[in-house]
Amino acid sequence: MNVYTVVPVAPFEPESIITKSIECLKELECDNFNLEVYYLIDTFPGDKRTLSWVLPNNFSMSLRTPRGHKAGALNDFLKMIEDADYPADYVAIIDVDCRPAKDFIPKCIAALEKNDSAIFSSGCRLVNNKSNTLTKLIAIEWGLVYDVLLRTSGPEDFRNLDGVGVLKGSLLKGERFDEKATCDDTDFLTRMYLKGKVAVLAETSFEDQVPSTLGEFYHQRVRWCRALAEGLSKYFIPMVNAPAPFKGKISWLFEALGLFFAPFLSLIALPWFLASRNGEKLSDSSFESVKLLFGGVGYTWLMTIIGIIAIIQYSASSKFEWRSTSRCDM
Repeated sequence: MNVYTVVPVAPFEPESIITKSIECLKELECDNFNLEVYYLIDTFPGDKRTLSWVLPNNFSMSLRTPRGHKAGALNDFLKMIEDADYPADYVAIIDVDCRPAKDFIPKCIAALEKNDSAIFSSGCRLVNNKSNTLTKLIAIEWGLVYDVLLRTSGPEDFRNLDGVGVLKGSLLKGERFDEKATCDDTDFLTRMYLKGKVAVLAETSFEDQVPSTLGEFYHQRVRWCRALAEGLSKYFIPMVNAPAPFKGKISWLFEALGLFFAPFLSLIALPWFLASRNGEKLSDSSFESVKLLFGGVGYTWLMTIIGIIAIIQYSASSKFEWRSTSRCDM
């Protein structure tokens, strides 16, 4: 069994992050399959990074001219492996700042094999830079999201999992990511759902870095909310007419519009989460818990305001400006 793994690397990513990524991926469990890891590094004239590492035999690295952001790199990779001598049974996508658990790929493959319609699998997304109140609030948000997914979603529901995970090679042939989409992973999973293919949640996890400043948080969430507006504009009518189960269509619509219910749901969900075992890990004292509780209510209202701003921007056809993100050395 062949598993080809791609790690797209943006021009702004520091070498230290790439080094940490290589160290992490070298520890991935791959006893029962052949694992090949490819780093696709976007470069530009005047790039001062040395980009030189001693790699394991199953790792390789290539430079490319930036095109289409992450989606462009993924499409180049898909074309490359389609022309390979040995077909890909599975394709793993791992961001350079992500730190997957050692069992991430085997557990995702196991989840895919349980469902003939499953094309994509991922695990719970965790925060690895919980350095301030904002990053802890993001960790709470993700904890609530994945808890809801685990408890309430059915096998035929739409799941907008993060774009880090494993794709089933047999269902991937001829498919490509939209290089013009605001969020290529959300767009891809929606198109696949309309074709009867679903995303499934595996019993594993990966750690990810999140914005640690309000400015970076605002910019990231504007992009995500624009992607939701874009999805509603492009796929609402096709989704209504699709042969997908009614519950699945409702789950897709809730994914797109749930942001506007967040402030009200948070009044119930936040106290419950902070009292749970997961919430206790984020709080060292009663004062910290109270701060996170009130901060969480403000956080959800902030997300709703950002959502409204994003919809107005999208409706006005204003151009979205991509920006680099600061990284912690993790």
